Amino acid sequence: MTPIGPATRVLCLDTSTPTARVAVVDGTGKAVARAEATAERHSQHVLALCDEVLRAAAIAPAALDAIACGAGPGSFTGLRVGLAVTKGLALATGRPLVLVSSLQALALDLARAAPTGEAFTAVPCIDAGKGEVYAFACAVDPSGGVASGGEPWRLAPAALAERLAGVRGAVVGGNGAERHAAAIDAALGPGARRAAADGPSALAIAALALPRLARGEADDLDRAVPFYGRPPDITTKKPKS
Repeated sequence: MTPIGPATRVLCLDTSTPTARVAVVDGTGKAVARAEATAERHSQHVLALCDEVLRAAAIAPAALDAIACGAGPGSFTGLRVGLAVTKGLALATGRPLVLVSSLQALALDLARAAPTGEAFTAVPCIDAGKGEVYAFACAVDPSGGVASGGEPWRLAPAALAERLAGVRGAVVGGNGAERHAAAIDAALGPGARRAAADGPSALAIAALALPRLARGEADDLDRAVPFYGRPPDITTKKPKS
């Protein structure tokens, strides 16, 4: 077990979507400093964002207690850049690296944005490209507790809407839901709705990472890889002509 408290400092980031979100978070889950930027390629700004929040928090990389990163699913390039940056910082500083689900973090963002005292089914939805989305469904209790979503789905927006047709009170959000709003809105079930979701946020990444750190858990730097959700095109065998 690792003591976690207000003096704990964790660098948290997520690059699973076109918006990179970075924060230094304390052991209570409060942001000490945060920044974000949207661009076609995260390689242009993620290191600069990390430097920005570290300077704003007045902390050197070596003084961090850990580094946490959203591991996907999501953008192939974004995930590779995010993990490369966090692995590099962890290797250089000797700090533990903790990977968490970007979809689960987005579910936390949806729960935090909902009215208090409301029980519903959160459906985080991240754009998967190729006309598909990554998603899953997880229960949110009246206190805001979010159950695990389990194994992500990868499916067309119409198929997602069809799967959710029988789910009462589903709240769907994320950049995948925004991109395919028409198809999803047309088939949502009773009481279901699409909601704005500013995430996966660095604060939600921290909320998932801190309990792991408290248990003394960390990911192996040599084996840590993103969860892409599908094989990259470069590794997919093309049919013979």
